Formats: sequence, structure tokens, C-alpha cells
Amino acid sequence: MAERKPPQFYRQRFLLALLYVFGKKLNKTDFQKYLFLYQQEYASDNQTYFFLPYKYGPFSFQSYADLRRLEELEFIQNNEIIELKDNFNYFNYLKENDKILILEFFNIYKNIKGRDLIKYVYTKYPYFASKSLIIGDILGKDFNLTVNTYEKSFFTIGYEGKTIDQYLNDIILNNINLVIDVRKNPISMKYGFSKKNLSNSLNQLNIEYLHIPELGIESNERQNLRSFDDYQKLFERYEKGILAHQTTAILKVAHLYNTKKRIALTCFEKDYTSCHRSRIGNIINKKFGIGVNNL
Repeated sequence: MAERKPPQFYRQRFLLALLYVFGKKLNKTDFQKYLFLYQQEYASDNQTYFFLPYKYGPFSFQSYADLRRLEELEFIQNNEIIELKDNFNYFNYLKENDKILILEFFNIYKNIKGRDLIKYVYTKYPYFASKSLIIGDILGKDFNLTVNTYEKSFFTIGYEGKTIDQYLNDIILNNINLVIDVRKNPISMKYGFSKKNLSNSLNQLNIEYLHIPELGIESNERQNLRSFDDYQKLFERYEKGILAHQTTAILKVAHLYNTKKRIALTCFEKDYTSCHRSRIGNIINKKFGIGVNNL
């Protein structure tokens, strides 16, 4: 068979190779569990997919997006069973070292599937079973997984440099109940972070999402920011020109902190001091004595 042009990203090529090695088709649950185990045990220092606790154990939103893309490109059929559409040897897409590792992985896990595979993952990686809807059925009704509730806390978090799965995992690890988006225009070229996608992902994890655009900065104000001083001058204008007139929005954030207990302001920048959410946090701290933790 003539060689197909490979997908754009190496991680997508890896998905095809994983399917190929496991007999060219897998059900969705087994596929996610195998991908998770490989990333944890063979790629922990160089992960291409990150996972979070979900309804049936570890789950990667990025992997599902990549599977949809591979379906669009007609590499796979993506239903309850994920299946290659041809007999091409996708194993050859891999780097030599990855070929060795994936064959070793296959030989270890090829006979563990279905319920046994889920039980193995839940037992070995219990954190990733913490939001499972079937944990009692898999591990027994008497199984007790301790979930920390934690005390009231106020966080801020940026998504710069994170995949959607890494970001959501940070939210889960800190037991955040509500994410408040303080971007003026919640649109992102980065997968998973536009308003609709982010809201849907959080809601699927039983975490609330709220957009407060009044606390954002117009995009045209962010042009030509090159130095730390440039950012600070912008935020000083923002604090005097916008925040000073947003008493209602600030009171709303403080009220939500008291009712939801653990909340996070979110925006793009990784560095808290290079983001206007730092100024919102400062006002919350000064007006209400609420400590702010930056993730």
C-alpha cells in the first residue's frame, strides 16, 4: 500500500500506532486506559497527553479532540469502537525508541482489558478514580476513597503553557468549585480555552463557570506590551479607569467566595504579575481581607 501522508502532530501519529499495535481497533474506554497507562509509565518525563479524573476514570480532552481530527482526515472510524480505516502499518510512524517502548507496553498489557483493565487502573492510580461514576461497581461498595474538601480559599490561575487537561487537573487538585473568567473576550486559539469549550469541560466535572467581562481589559489596550513596566502601567490605568468603577462586580466575586467556598479567577498569563487578575486579587484582599493564592 502506498504510504499515507502522516497527521500533522506526532502525538496523533502515536494514537494511530497504538491502535495498530492493539489489533487496529479498541473500544473507547480501553483506548483511554491504555493511553493513560502508557503516558504514566513510559512517557512520564515527556508526556504528550495529560489526564484528569472523570466519569469513568482518567480522561484526556486533548486525546478526544485528536481522535475527532483523525476521523475528519479519514484515518479512523470513531464510534464506541475506534477502528483504523485501512491496513496501513502506522507503527512505522513512530520513532525507533517509541517502537521499542510501545511493543514492550503491549506485551505487558495486551491481556488486560474491559472491567479488569478499569479495576487495574483504579487500584494503581486511585486519584484518577476520584470522580468515577462506577467506582463502587468496580472496586466494591465498601471501597472508601478519601476526597479532601479543604477550607475556603481564593485562587487565581492562568492557562498559558498548559494543555486543557493540565489546567483542569490543577482545578480538580485544588478542589475548586467555581471558575470566574475575567477575560474581556473569552476567545482563544488554544484548544479548550474559548468560553464555550471551557464552560462545557468544567460543567462536565461538576465545576461551575462564570464569565464577568466587566473585569476584563480590551484587547487593543494590550498591544505593544514589551516590558514589566509596560504591563504595570497598563494595570495602573486599568485599576483607576475600570476597577474603581466596578464595585458591583467586585462585591459579586466576594459574595461568590463566601457561598462557593473555593473559587478561582482565570485569565491567560502564567505570571500572575503580568495579568490584570493580580489587581483584582489585590482589591479583594484589601477590601475583604481575603488571602489570594496564585496557581
